Amino acid sequence: MEWAALKSKHVHAAYDADSRDLHVKFPGSPPVKHVDIPPHVYENLLETTDPYFYYNYYIAPSRVSQSSRHVSLSYALKLVLLLAVSSLLMVTSLDQSPNGVFEESELRSN
Repeated sequence: MEWAALKSKHVHAAYDADSRDLHVKFPGSPPVKHVDIPPHVYENLLETTDPYFYYNYYIAPSRVSQSSRHVSLSYALKLVLLLAVSSLLMVTSLDQSPNGVFEESELRSN
C-alpha cells in the first residue's frame, strides 16, 4: 500500500484495493482507517481540488474507531436485553388463566 499526496499536499492517502481499506493521514494526527471504501471514492479523493471537503462529506462517516466498536457493542447488548425483558413481560401479561392455557372462546373474543 503506497501513500499518495493529495492536491492539498498536506493530506496523504493510501488505498488497499483487495480489502477496500482507505487510510488517510492529516498533518499532526495519526492515520485514520476507513473500511469498505469503493475504488471510485479513493480516485475522486485523489482528483478533487478540495480534499478536506470531500473527505468530511463522503469518507468521514465510515471512520473506524476502536471506541465506537465498544459503544456499538454496548448498545447492541442493551437492545438484546431490552427485547428479552419486553418479550418476557408480554408473555406473562398474556397468561390469562391460572393454568396458563387459553380457551378457544378467549382467543376469538380478542
